[in-house]
Amino acid sequence: MAESFQNGGLRLYLARARNRWLRFRLRGRDLDPRALANLGALDNLRLDEPARTHRFVVLDLETTGLDPNKDRVVSVGAFRVVGGRVRLGEVFSELCNPGRDIPVESIKVHAIVPDMIHQARPAWEVFLDFLGFLGHDILVAHYAPFDVYFMNRVMKGQFGFPLQNLVLDTVELCRTLLLKPDPYGVYLDFKKCGLDALAELFAVEVPERHTALGDALATALIFQRFMQKLESQGRGSLREMIKLGGMAA
Repeated sequence: MAESFQNGGLRLYLARARNRWLRFRLRGRDLDPRALANLGALDNLRLDEPARTHRFVVLDLETTGLDPNKDRVVSVGAFRVVGGRVRLGEVFSELCNPGRDIPVESIKVHAIVPDMIHQARPAWEVFLDFLGFLGHDILVAHYAPFDVYFMNRVMKGQFGFPLQNLVLDTVELCRTLLLKPDPYGVYLDFKKCGLDALAELFAVEVPERHTALGDALATALIFQRFMQKLESQGRGSLREMIKLGGMAA
């Protein structure tokens, strides 16, 4: 038991404890097969094996704005990473109808105009299909709390519980691996963890910046570089990955 509380094991231990309670609370309930499968997302994670032996799905969302309380999703993009390699053939990509106007300021960023999403499905339907694509894989995103908030709004609304997958944040990996120690939590050089800054640092090309699929690919390649960096330091286990880049509960 003590070993579970060392390094990244504590986060996984607590997540599994919440998951066990959730399964107990939901037993006997008739759930969508995708939601039922999601309850087992933490079962086969192996803390002390290399992170690259696990499967990851790298997600990016484009939205109507940056306020998760009022803004909505207009595009979902994701790539799968297996064995430390980005599988370009395993892609999830779909536009979403946000059910509201898209501000001009946002259109200038992601270039998604109303005509493009007029006949698109609402985000909650797209997210349910994405849940099937995600499966039990570890979810990775750049500033993951933003993307996970939108996922959880759908999960809680449809099924009454949040996403159960382990989540890693490339911003957190940047803060712990690349920035100088900051005991006061200010991180004055936080801009160094921006997607463009990391892409430049790791020589990652981002040909379709500010599209969900383009940014998901860039994040996947950056995540791949972080994995390689940890391995070169002898810290390539999933335990270390969770310790350094796990999203706070």
